[in-house]
Amino acid sequence: MINNRIKQAKFQLSQHRTQGTNSRLSVFEVAKLMDTVKKGEELNNSKGQSIIFSLN
Repeated sequence: MINNRIKQAKFQLSQHRTQGTNSRLSVFEVAKLMDTVKKGEELNNSKGQSIIFSLN
């Protein structure tokens, strides 16, 4: 599910890049897509690292 969102965000950003000034995305939408890609990749990289909490 996360990988699909990352792929979709990357695709939309590449479309935005090729369309240039003709793109319909706002600055805020582009920033949100970039955040999605960045945070999604961080999540994928940290999947192997888990933190175990114990409560007494």
